[in-house]
Amino acid sequence: MSPSTKPRQDIADMLRAGATYRHIQQTLHVSPNCIALTRKSLHIPLPSPRRRIRLHPDTRKTIVNMIKRGSSVAQIIRRTGVSKTTIGRIRRDLRTQGTRP
Repeated sequence: MSPSTKPRQDIADMLRAGATYRHIQQTLHVSPNCIALTRKSLHIPLPSPRRRIRLHPDTRKTIVNMIKRGSSVAQIIRRTGVSKTTIGRIRRDLRTQGTRP
């Protein structure tokens, strides 16, 4: 490995702490290639893929009711704490079930 591509301890520390490539790039202003070289040379495994957490049925019911009442996405987020993506997924599910929000 050349001197310009030697592993960086700051990157390794962040990888071991579970930081994503994007977070490391934004924090340390490095390229994905630099992160990958550090990870591979120090034998740091890739983090396990993130999985969606099941939405509690009561929370889903609240979101569905708010969508049907015409609440905005921002209002739903404030009330339930779910992501915009989750709200969009529930809206899409309602449309495919024949219920127009």
